[in-house]
Amino acid sequence: MRARADRGCAGKDERVTAPLSLAVIGHVNHGKSALVRALTGIETDRLKEEIARGLSITLGFAWRDYRAGSVEFIDAPGHEDFIRAMVMGATGARAAMLVVSATEGFGRQTWEHLRIAGLLGIRAGIVAVTKADLLADGAEAEVRRRIAAELIDTCLAGEPMVFCSSVSGAGLDDLQEQLRALVERSPAPERLPGAYLPLDRVFSVAGAGTIVTGTLLGGPLGLSEAALLEPSGRRVSLRQIQVHGRTTELAAPGGRVAVGLRGVSADEIRTGEVLCAAGCYAASLRVDVELSLSPDCARPLKSTDEVRVMWGARQDVARLRLLGAGAMLPGERGLAQLRFSAPVIAHAGQRAILRRPSPAETIGGAVVLDPTAPPLRGAMSGGISGRQSLLEATLAGDLARIALRLAQRDGGALRIAEAARLARRSATDVRQHLAADFEDIAADIMATRVAVVGARQAYLERLSEAHRQAPARSWAAAGGVRGGAGGASRDLVAHVEARLAVAGEIRLEGALVARTGHDPLATLSPEALAQLRRIEGALRDGGLSPPDASVEDQDLIQLLIETGRAVSLRNHALRQTLVFHIDALAAALTALSAAFPSPAEFTTGQARAALGTSRKFIVPALEFLDAKGATARHGDVRQVTGAENPFGVSPNPI
Repeated sequence: MRARADRGCAGKDERVTAPLSLAVIGHVNHGKSALVRALTGIETDRLKEEIARGLSITLGFAWRDYRAGSVEFIDAPGHEDFIRAMVMGATGARAAMLVVSATEGFGRQTWEHLRIAGLLGIRAGIVAVTKADLLADGAEAEVRRRIAAELIDTCLAGEPMVFCSSVSGAGLDDLQEQLRALVERSPAPERLPGAYLPLDRVFSVAGAGTIVTGTLLGGPLGLSEAALLEPSGRRVSLRQIQVHGRTTELAAPGGRVAVGLRGVSADEIRTGEVLCAAGCYAASLRVDVELSLSPDCARPLKSTDEVRVMWGARQDVARLRLLGAGAMLPGERGLAQLRFSAPVIAHAGQRAILRRPSPAETIGGAVVLDPTAPPLRGAMSGGISGRQSLLEATLAGDLARIALRLAQRDGGALRIAEAARLARRSATDVRQHLAADFEDIAADIMATRVAVVGARQAYLERLSEAHRQAPARSWAAAGGVRGGAGGASRDLVAHVEARLAVAGEIRLEGALVARTGHDPLATLSPEALAQLRRIEGALRDGGLSPPDASVEDQDLIQLLIETGRAVSLRNHALRQTLVFHIDALAAALTALSAAFPSPAEFTTGQARAALGTSRKFIVPALEFLDAKGATARHGDVRQVTGAENPFGVSPNPI
């Protein structure tokens, strides 16, 4: 089966059957590894120390194929010193097999493993009661009753219980049948934007190079995948993929995968990094979560507390910020932000185990709501309460509420990628579900239809107000109009502005805007209109030596400029702004054409003499003619180009 050339963040590929990842958990020396070996024929203890001590230290892996599909056995160490390895193995598992010794019953790590499995979201499994061959005749019923009572209120309450022996083989056939049934009834793998492989082993093999392994989540992983190592952001290429020791071009999510990497050494990769599809996940310093504090927690959890976060194959230390409360009591749930000193990688919906650094204890779990959360500040848009409301909608999986909260926070608009991340849906799904109440305003941005109407009305009202405040101005500053458009987002204002321009309701010219029907001349009083005519006459009569503008007449002069009757030019050497009538500049061009017919050349001094003006005026005037293409400069000389109508249509008289 060949991998597609580029799946991007398409998520699950239905052509590939996902194996069942099964966490094998329980107290130390209750027979987990022996049972896995009896079921699969594979020895999971691979280290010399493990074999010598008869004690699992690291995760062990085995597999077996059943009619309904393959089962990946993840053998977790049972000793309390190796809780991190247990969490690493159980993270991403879709079911658990709890191993309990028939002769010893529940141990301390039995309870902790069950608690951790529950916090990691495991809800399906089997209880394998081992060493059943050591029970006295007639003792099984009482042991079954006692274990069933212990399982009440745990994640495996009511799950099938099988008495068996790895030594005698008794009960193994029944256990195999229950495993087959478990494959069929276990929940499907979680849908994520793309392949997500937490790395629990990194090593090198002679001739094969760097090898990384982990339990693949999210989507399938193919050799052609554009992949990254996060949170480092290093881009890598895949040399080879193996599943159960066999080379494949496409690995299914849910199972163990070994990947050979090209162009990176094992020393450059850390256990706990994630090999993931490019463009689907991002590292962050902040992660918003829902916390579940264990009822057995020794003391309340407070904002600013430091916690150890175990998730995927990594562990990180975070500073806590609770939302809506100063502290959480044992047994309570609440929203919080985890703040890290260095970037971390997580995905929405990921589960984590929280432990106190000292004294070491498991205090609860967390579910990731936003893996790339913004900083929490009282002054942030919507405030802390707004963020809390958004996370509550995220926790409920309510796309409509999520979209509404995002739009309220961001001035009526929302980024589809953010809504998809929080709702844990595809961008296409988000756009389809929001189409009734939202409309597209950019490639990846939508806005509520109500907000679009409101922003349009606010824009026009703001523009009309600008015209009322400066009736003699042909244009208003577009930046001021946009900034006053009812608090709408920039993207929404840009969308509304573009639609108004296309509809012909407004005119845009660079950084200026005007309502199409706005006529500043019609707003002038008879006295102002008469003064405007006097100013224009003085500029026209002044030719290339126009009079200085009066401060009191600035608005009227600006109106002449905006209507094309006058031109404002800058003499940079003198740091002066000069105003010329357009007719005077046109007359100057006619005079230059007569005095220096093409291809005759002239200097600035010759032009000044021919036009009877001073250097103060001739320099900006010639630069204006150059800009219009009426003259062409070659070093210290110019030529009249003979360009036809370089100034455009002459304005009508006032």
